[in-house]
Amino acid sequence: MPPARLLRIAFLAIVTAAAAPPPAVAGFEGKLVLEPPGCEASGKCTLGADFGFVDGSGTGWQAAKGLLTDGASIPRWAQPIVGAPFTDAFVKAAIIHDHYCVRHVRTWRQTHKVFHEALLASGVPAGKAGIMYFAVLVGGPKWVELVKGKPCPVGMGCVNQFDVTASVTAGQIAFGSDGRLFMSRADIYDTAKFENTLREKLPALEKKGDTLTVEEVEAAAQAAMTGDFYFVNGDQVGTTIGVTTDFE
Repeated sequence: MPPARLLRIAFLAIVTAAAAPPPAVAGFEGKLVLEPPGCEASGKCTLGADFGFVDGSGTGWQAAKGLLTDGASIPRWAQPIVGAPFTDAFVKAAIIHDHYCVRHVRTWRQTHKVFHEALLASGVPAGKAGIMYFAVLVGGPKWVELVKGKPCPVGMGCVNQFDVTASVTAGQIAFGSDGRLFMSRADIYDTAKFENTLREKLPALEKKGDTLTVEEVEAAAQAAMTGDFYFVNGDQVGTTIGVTTDFE
């Protein structure tokens, strides 16, 4: 290849690299203000100012001023790991996470993952943050958007729509904050299944220490929840007409 052409290619590569936006750096936006002063002792606080988090993809997660929060409803299993509600290293991530778990604005996978990113941004060591991420993936609330299933051709098995009310137990159907229809399941932290899963899976994860990666945590959770409706399906599920009159 002629030297002049090589120079042009090198120049274009430099220009392209310089023009590419830098990767987003995850971090909190705003100061966490809890009101009234000393509310942590009662476990009932209100955000005194807008508070948010920007994840590594550049997506913003916002908790608005006036939000009521208990800091974090920390189940028994987590107390030795993270401490009491409003512990500095945990509370910021918990407020963002709990806010989006209730509203279902984004998928449960995105919502639980941002909890992990926010823990790291709070200074929680990677190993500890990974264990917490595994716990919310397995035991945290889940939701899936219900969309109108596409009709199947005559004579063919229908795989793109089904009656979720008959297929899923312990599921609640309700509209989200933006009007979409969801099926959801509350957290299972206080169940034997969750405790047994932690007992089985945590030792191997804990051995990794701070080398524990997001991919390893997600793979362990997927293996632990094989066959679970929310792990098997994606973010949307096509369903038969008639789940609710409003859905039609």
